[in-house]
Amino acid sequence: MPAALSAMLAALVLQGSAPLRKSDLVRLLSGAGMSPGELAQLVRRNCLTFQPTDRDRNDFRLLGAEPSLLAAVDDCARRRAPRRTSPKPPAAPPPAPPPQAVIQVQRILIRVSAERSGFVSGGGQRGNAGSQLPRALVFEARDSAGAVLSGQAVTFTGINASIQPAAAPTDAAGQVHAGVTLGERIGSATVIAAMGVVEKQVAFNVVAGPAAQLVVLCGASSLSGHFAIRPDSSVVLRVSAQDAFANPTPLLSLRAAVADARIFRVVGVAQDSAVGTVTLKPDQAGTTSLAVIANGMRQYLTVTVPPRVAPGKVDCR
Repeated sequence: MPAALSAMLAALVLQGSAPLRKSDLVRLLSGAGMSPGELAQLVRRNCLTFQPTDRDRNDFRLLGAEPSLLAAVDDCARRRAPRRTSPKPPAAPPPAPPPQAVIQVQRILIRVSAERSGFVSGGGQRGNAGSQLPRALVFEARDSAGAVLSGQAVTFTGINASIQPAAAPTDAAGQVHAGVTLGERIGSATVIAAMGVVEKQVAFNVVAGPAAQLVVLCGASSLSGHFAIRPDSSVVLRVSAQDAFANPTPLLSLRAAVADARIFRVVGVAQDSAVGTVTLKPDQAGTTSLAVIANGMRQYLTVTVPPRVAPGKVDCR
């Protein structure tokens, strides 16, 4: 969320004492308007409208929540937990309300129902990181009698996902349709819909996209361009594939080719679904190129074998 909007939200919640919804907490964590200490103090003071689950706590950690905030959330959860009280004798029935009081009760009953409102379509989809899901997410609002509610504002908040539009009124059928674009992190994504004090959430599965780059390692060092290898033993390179967001993808059809096999040779290529190895054996001093091939891509490297030196630990320089 923009910094100005985050700061405005932080100022509004600091001025009030209403309990925080999960979507409020997600927006405050995603913005830069409040320090971790201020946010923990706000949770302790205002508490929450929901009972946090283990999944909620994990979502907060992914958004950067510090231990002080998580402790404040747990403290609020304990305060919200129902207390056991000794049974009391039944109270005398209240007098019959006047007609106008009955009309007021009817107005309360037609408000949005947490039990009858929620996501009716689009949840549980699976997609590549950074991709837009093919089916729209549909939220439906109904009152306690089951009647649809039109013209009611619904706000969407995403965790590892973005939603368009982020807020919209329900249509004549009591529904709001929103597009979902998954985030860059593989695993899960969550969308929260808020309508007044009612909140509903739905999850999606985020998987790696198509391979976009090859990563070649010698030891702990990532190789690109030019590198040198010691001439007194064989060298093992580790190869993996990643999507456009650096998420690991399956490694397919690993091969390697040397321009001048007199300088060094490829003596072994092995792979599993995630990582492959290319073993090089230097033969004489010189410089030549190495092509590492997998997933329809090529990674070109220039390799130098220096003049033979005293035996020692094999490495890449």
